[in-house]
Amino acid sequence: MAASDPVPTSGDPKAERRDFAHLLSIGHQEIDRITDEVEQIYQSQPTEWLQVEAVGQMIINVQGWYEDYDEFEDAVGGSFPDFLRALPHIEVSTDDRGVAVFKVLPPDPDASPTVYTLNVTKREDLWRVLYKSADASVRFPAIDFEIGADQKRRIDTVYNHITNAVWNLSSHLRGRQGNVASDTVSSITETIDKLNAMLDIEEPFTIIVDDPTGVSMFKPSDGVEIVTL
Repeated sequence: MAASDPVPTSGDPKAERRDFAHLLSIGHQEIDRITDEVEQIYQSQPTEWLQVEAVGQMIINVQGWYEDYDEFEDAVGGSFPDFLRALPHIEVSTDDRGVAVFKVLPPDPDASPTVYTLNVTKREDLWRVLYKSADASVRFPAIDFEIGADQKRRIDTVYNHITNAVWNLSSHLRGRQGNVASDTVSSITETIDKLNAMLDIEEPFTIIVDDPTGVSMFKPSDGVEIVTL
């Protein structure tokens, strides 16, 4: 097996994070369904490494989401191998024939509870990819807000994790319009405003991921403080 391919980058960390953001700019629902299908196909096969293109064709043929491979790669924002490289829990390599292959890295069942701390000081930090495990919570201590564990792993840029929280809070207000106390509405609206301000990096802020399973991860992980408990 050849050495694993890195995510394409110019060597500039800022450019690298832009690459991640571009590859995962298709929206969290699209990422979820493609990643879920990749994982299910991988788990159904007996071999450690699977051919990237073959799995892409299986997604197209079995699910019927896309007309052909070109449309599929348009949907993932580039080549399918590059999309997989952007995912923290998938390793992409090439076999002896130069064919792109991948494997899904299984969670470590013996991993200790872990706390990950990222200080967001510039826009590039919002373009990191966060693999949030099903049991992990994400805290924003500056505004006393938490994205709780929801029993499903989430893979997205930090930016999209925040925008999804904004969308969920806004939907909560819309869905219960007229049935929420005014002080609660004010509190939720204030939180939405603060989250949106974070997207503009009006001032540095900290993200803390508490994961009792220890399998969450950021990619790239440079500058992330990781403490096992």
